[in-house]
Order: sequence, then C-alpha cells, then structure tokens
Amino acid sequence: MAYGVGGVMSHLANFSLSGVLGVMFLAYVASFVGYTGWGYLLARHSASKVTPFIMLVPVIALVVGYVALKERLILWHYVGILTVLFGLRVHLLGGRWFDKRG
Repeated sequence: MAYGVGGVMSHLANFSLSGVLGVMFLAYVASFVGYTGWGYLLARHSASKVTPFIMLVPVIALVVGYVALKERLILWHYVGILTVLFGLRVHLLGGRWFDKRG
C-alpha cells in the first residue's frame, strides 16, 4: 500500500522499540538462519534437488502466521498452498507419477 511521502515520514517519526527489534530480527537472525540452512543444503545436495523447496517459503509463512499470530486464512490461501504442494509433488515424482508399478 502506498502511503505517500507524508505517510512514510509519519511512520519513520513514530517507530517503536518493538518495530526496530522486529526489523533487526528479520535483518540479522532470520537472514542468518535462512542463508546458513540454504548453504548447508547446497553443500550436501545438488542445486536441482534443493531449489524447488524454495517454493515452500510462502507456505511456511502462511502457516506460521496462522499458528503464531492467529491470522485468518481465506480460501485463496488454501488454494495457493495446495497448488504449491501439488507442483512440488509433480516435480519430485516426475515421470514416476504415472508409473503403475508403484
């Protein structure tokens, strides 16, 4: 949402300690954990096996928001989650999806 120059200046002038701590957490802690985990996986597995799982980031964000912050999910959130999970399943199974031998 665009706040305009006045809205942005108002937000900058009225920031809180919890807001600053939240930004610092995202900038340092969450980024460190994310990049460390990503590097760990890429060091042990090929990029073609690891990269598709990046699609789970918005799914995890929705689930964490629902569980931790009591955010309300609407129908389109569920449709998006199922679409991502289905796409990941198709990618992982590849041609074996239709293999009748099981």
